[in-house]
Amino acid sequence: MVIEKEIAMNALSRKFSSVLAVTAITASMALASPVAAAVRSFGKTYTVTATVKGGKNLTVLLISGSGRLLASKKVTGTSQSITLKSPATASIGGTSLQLVNSAGASKGAYFGPVTIGHKGKSSSSASRVYTQLKQSISTSVKLGTLTIKKVGAGKQGYAVASTNSSSADTSVGAQVSASKGRPTGVGTFGKTSGVAIKSYGVSAAAAGDPCSPSNTATCGPDGKVIGSPTGPAVNTPTNGQPGTPATGQPTTGQPTAQQGAVLNKDETLGGDADDDGIPNAFDVNDDGDAVLDSADTSTPAPKVAADDGTTTCGAVDFKIFTNYKATQGGYAGTINAYGVGPFKADKTNIASTITKTMSMVFSPITQVCGSSVTRSFLKGVDVSYAPTDYVELGKPCGTGDYQWIIGAGKMCGTDASGFSFGSAYTFGATDLPTGQDTFSMKVETADGKSYEFTSSPGFVFVTHPMFIAYSNDGTNYTNIDYTKSTIGPEGARITEPTISVTQSQTLYLKVYRPQRLAMDGEAGEFYDLGGFKFTPDIPNGSPSVGKCDALTSTDTTMTSDTPIDTANPPVIILQWAIGSKCYGVAPKNIAWAPTPSDFDIQVEPSGPGGNSAQKIRITLS
Repeated sequence: MVIEKEIAMNALSRKFSSVLAVTAITASMALASPVAAAVRSFGKTYTVTATVKGGKNLTVLLISGSGRLLASKKVTGTSQSITLKSPATASIGGTSLQLVNSAGASKGAYFGPVTIGHKGKSSSSASRVYTQLKQSISTSVKLGTLTIKKVGAGKQGYAVASTNSSSADTSVGAQVSASKGRPTGVGTFGKTSGVAIKSYGVSAAAAGDPCSPSNTATCGPDGKVIGSPTGPAVNTPTNGQPGTPATGQPTTGQPTAQQGAVLNKDETLGGDADDDGIPNAFDVNDDGDAVLDSADTSTPAPKVAADDGTTTCGAVDFKIFTNYKATQGGYAGTINAYGVGPFKADKTNIASTITKTMSMVFSPITQVCGSSVTRSFLKGVDVSYAPTDYVELGKPCGTGDYQWIIGAGKMCGTDASGFSFGSAYTFGATDLPTGQDTFSMKVETADGKSYEFTSSPGFVFVTHPMFIAYSNDGTNYTNIDYTKSTIGPEGARITEPTISVTQSQTLYLKVYRPQRLAMDGEAGEFYDLGGFKFTPDIPNGSPSVGKCDALTSTDTTMTSDTPIDTANPPVIILQWAIGSKCYGVAPKNIAWAPTPSDFDIQVEPSGPGGNSAQKIRITLS
């Protein structure tokens, strides 16, 4: 793969979270030892009360330290008392309050965290704040008055407690980096946050420090860190080299993995790996390594615990992502920030094409804590285009997941195989879907229990890759003239060129990258999606081959999301040896017939996420 124009990586760009992964394991597995898990008693129901000042049109979420949604409450007044009552849970330690917009242009999008304490004399000057609850003997937690602070255009912000709460976890491991009391992730959804307060790979907590949850392998019954005569746990040394700390904290450029029985709490969906105040579920750069999650092959896979305190739970995934493809003939429906005429993306035609073609995909949860899921439900958390109350989901689609065609209000297609979900929705220029939109899935299990999980997609494609020129030798190119478009029943289209290639030739394709919309807090309107993977997909070829993974290319020149450059649009050149890599090779050994075949230029994140595509037609000569 060659890039025609190098774009410097945006040093502050962060990874998009998301398509997102939710892995359910027990709180005992996530935060305690197997022995502790075996003897843990039944959970308790906790009640959290507060008065929210200036929070009208926000929804408050109570999220466990492992990522489970425990309760929610919509704020409808300028000063309102709220009560959040959790289901039975083994621990309240690590739980935080998070805010979601419930009205206006950002309806349904994540707003920010609630700080319930600070280090130092004043919250307005604090460089360290606290967002997590400590483990409490009492089942009643009172947080006092929480005042909303808005940032920038008011789409993001945070809440600050009027006084330090005695319920705040003030241990070193629970500290959040702040500037004048504002968590550093607020304002960019975690994009510009830096390295975590805790040094990578080793906990900064010392023996005797406050900790939670209590009565675990590392936290004593008195709620204080248990000392170890041999220092922090480490992996077994190899080749004479020192062992590495086994806390599960990420190291720069390396994937996070569970090491042994104890999983670091910062790896969970409710954790905060880079200590910027934004939980991993909503942080677009959750490990703080300056690479957005969507372009990061080593982004941590967040985990969530069912946390019922009674059963050892196995892992399940809950992922959200979008599919957005332009697969009509004559390039109809294709839009890109560098396009011309009707092919040039703006918010109006983005809204139109998303309404017609975008699907949002949710992975099903089949069991929790060893018990089979009997019923599943889904809703948006105040998301304008999604049901606001739980809607039961029928059987998964033939793809094995739930594919929601938003514009049609259908799951699993618009024919008889699908079923209604919400209502058909027509997007406008001011209510486009975003990566920060928040969704919750509830499942009921055969043992009579119920669990809720919540997160966001992380990012959403709003344009397609755009094919602009081709060559058989990499030197002499034929340009595609999008200015010569006509309007047909399916929208703008041009006369497709005859793109021919022999069985042994390599086809060179010049392509514009797809884009996302700038997030709140970013300059400009569109960002090129750098660091993504490009693959030929042949779903309707002659004959069909499917994805040709042998020709997958990863964009290594533009390595992360970058503001568009309309003066000199960057182009990626794909090299497709279709005849020798896609056809006539194992395991399918399908011969390529000498007739026109439809190929999708498919683009996917290197990290979690969905895909975008444009169709082109190629003939074997």
